[in-house]
Parts: sequence; structure tokens; C-alpha cells
Amino acid sequence: MKFKAFICICLAALTLITATACKEEQKNKGTIVINTDDEFTKDLLIENYDGYNFRILVRKGFLGTQYGEAETGDIVKDAVFRRNETVKTLLNCEITATESSSGGYETDALNSILAGDDQYDLIFAHTAAAFSYAIQNTLINYHEVDTIHLDKPWWSQDITDSCSINGYLYVLDGDISTDRLTLAMTMFFNKRLFDELGFEYPYEKVLDGEWTFDEFAKLVKRGSKDLNGDGVMNPENDRFGFYTSDWGSPIAILYTGGQRIYDKDARGIPQLVLNSSKTVDIFTEYFDLIDTDDVFIRTENPSTGFGAQYTGTDLFKDGRALFADRDLGDAQWMRSMNDDFGILPFPKFSEDDNYATIVNGHASLMLMPITVEDENRTGNIAEALCAIGSREVIPAFYDVSLKTKFARDSESEAMIDVIKDSIIYDLGYLAGGTFRYIGHDLVYSGGEFSSTYAANETKALTALKDFNKAYGKIG
Repeated sequence: MKFKAFICICLAALTLITATACKEEQKNKGTIVINTDDEFTKDLLIENYDGYNFRILVRKGFLGTQYGEAETGDIVKDAVFRRNETVKTLLNCEITATESSSGGYETDALNSILAGDDQYDLIFAHTAAAFSYAIQNTLINYHEVDTIHLDKPWWSQDITDSCSINGYLYVLDGDISTDRLTLAMTMFFNKRLFDELGFEYPYEKVLDGEWTFDEFAKLVKRGSKDLNGDGVMNPENDRFGFYTSDWGSPIAILYTGGQRIYDKDARGIPQLVLNSSKTVDIFTEYFDLIDTDDVFIRTENPSTGFGAQYTGTDLFKDGRALFADRDLGDAQWMRSMNDDFGILPFPKFSEDDNYATIVNGHASLMLMPITVEDENRTGNIAEALCAIGSREVIPAFYDVSLKTKFARDSESEAMIDVIKDSIIYDLGYLAGGTFRYIGHDLVYSGGEFSSTYAANETKALTALKDFNKAYGKIG
């Protein structure tokens, strides 16, 4: 009997060791591991939702940012899949997603919400579309959802501050999506050209707070060259110090000097603050640089101001531009570029300013329809998706995918940290007000800010008053 007992004990121990080894092997293969005591999950409300189907509407072309049927080998999409599996197991729910009809200003769920149909739990909409939902009273105020903890680091604090009006907050952004990183507006520079020209990479200047517009402009002016010697600079044959577009740096440059289109007053009410002496200085210096042969600005329409239409190959990718403005996620698209490149934040306007990175208006914002049956259940699942996304998805994009796979040097890693920490949201840019396209419009008006502003101020003030009333119930 003693011998049999000894054998049973040994077999039990062997089974335990084998099971432990198998679990460890599964873990190493990417099996979902539920951990509810780390900084991301320790405060989550663990509920049993009895297989509830959590339904998400995602913009066309963006489905992979929120949903996947299985792992595919793509680092980020697989992390999204595992995040969802973790939440499904943790809260006993299902997660499904539907693509909207468009990747742009879609409002596909609007009619169903207005009709009172509980069709979706969350909507990820283009920024302008998001505010279209908001001002039509179709969304839940996040300040009233007990299960969403806005003070947690996985939610963007800047968007919470900027888009809360009179106690109302209808849009959110955070680590539930990679959009704010993928679509953060940045600068790329060509390392081969820097080496040939004897320029130092700007990394140290960035870290020392000395990466300014003046420093950038000096390099741009020294980086252009008439390669074919015909005395005419054109994008088909020559090299430019800076390659940009009417939808890129002309708006991003505004924020490098700490300016905004809307900012809240002491009462927390958004005001139109665009017209300032510093705004004039910023646009004047920027367009003075643009209006040289050292810069090529690509426009989508025949320009009466700066730039020209261009349908040729990408100048930066071809190695014929020293700098180019790019969304951070474009590093993936640039990996086939022959020359090595580095990533930088936009330069400050002056050393006294802070680095400022805006997220391209093409990004998505998270919305909760007023038709959801249980807003705390929806909020809790969203909180779990965001918290675990912060733990699983953002590192996959940020540390593994972008830093290691796509960025061409280790120094760019530190630059991405600066970019991430400097992201801001301007309600006047996000919500689609009169001056949302001020940078784009100035390209076609020859950079004439004062006259452009004067011609549109009255309309802008009326639009802002209407927005404050619809969004913040003011007046």
C-alpha cells in the first residue's frame, strides 16, 4: 500500500510538472494569460456578462484596430486579437465588430440611434463625424459612466480636458486604439543626405530642447539642390530641403508655438483664440520658408498661392528630400525606402515653447450611443479593452513594431517617446469648426492669415456659439 501510495504521489507530481510545462509552453506561444493583479487590471470590475455580445462599429479600413478573427502573424493585429480574447474570458462576453460604409465622415449609426435602436455598444468614428453624433444628442456623457475611469493613464488626459464642456464629454481617445500614435504628425529626415552634407542628426537638439523652427529652416535651406543644373527646381528631377503637402505641416505648425484654434476660458467655455500675434508670427515664418525653392509643397488642386499638383513618386522615399512631414505610422510604409531615415517631433517655434504633436484629423474617436441598454456594462468592457490594450497592444505597436521593426535607428526610439508625450488635442481642429482647415486654406491664399481670419471671424464665432450650445448645453 505504501509503495502504491508512493507511486501515486510520483504520478501526481509528474502530472503537475507536465501541466506546468505545457502551460508555460502555451504561454510562450501566445496563449491568453489572465492576470488581474497588475497595474492595468487590478482596479477593473470583474463581472460575469453571461456571453453578452459586445458590438463595435468601426470605420471602413480600420477594422483591424479593434477586431480580428484569429492571429495572422501581424504583431499589432495579433495583440488586438489577444486583448479581445482576454476581455472575453475575463468578463464572459463576446466581441463582434462591423465596418462602416466609409473611412471618412461616416455617420452610419445615426439613424438607428435616433430611431432608438440598440445596435452598437461602441462606435469608432472619424473625428469630424464623431462631433456630428455629439451635437445631435445621440451619445452618452462619459462623465456619467461610473465604470469608465477617466483619470487612468490609458485614457488621454488631454482629450478629456480639451473636450469636456460644461460637464459634458462625448468623445474619448486612449490606448483602446493605436490611432493617436499611428496618426501622430511627425518629421522624417534622410540620414544619407545628412551624412553627405555633413549635418549632425538633430537628436541631441531635440533632447536638449533646442530643436526649433530656426534650426529646422537652416537645414532645409542648405539641403536643397538643383540636381540637373537647369536652373529650375522641380519635383521630377531635383532635391528639396523639405517636402510637405497642403494637409500636413501647414496646420501642424500652428501648435509648435503653443497656439490653438479654440481654448477654454476660466469658466471652461471654449473661445476662439486663433488670432494672436504669435499665430501671425508662426504662419509668417512658416510661409516665408515655404515660399522658396528649397521647399516643395504638394497640393491637391491647382494652387493660386504656394505649391503645385504633383502625381509623381514620393520625393522623400526616393531620397530627394532632406525632410518630410509624416504620420508616425508611415514608418511602416517607409521600410522599403533604400536610404536610412530618422524620426523627429515637429520643431518648437522657439526654445521657450514645448514640443507639440497633433493627431491627424483622420483619426478615430470612441463614442457610446445613448441607445445602449446598460451603459455601465458597456463602460466596463470599454475600460477593460483600453486598460489591457495599454498593456498588450500599445507595446506591440510602440516597442516591438515601430521601434524595432520599422524605425531605422535606436535614437528614433527616444524621439518617439518625445512625440508620444507631446500629443495634444485642439477642439477647434477636431470638431470641424470654421478654421479647422486654416493651414490648408492659407496655402491657397498665399499665407495671408490676417485677411483670411478677418473674412471668416464672424462666421467662426457664430459656429462656435452654436457648437457650445449643442455640445455643452451653454446658452
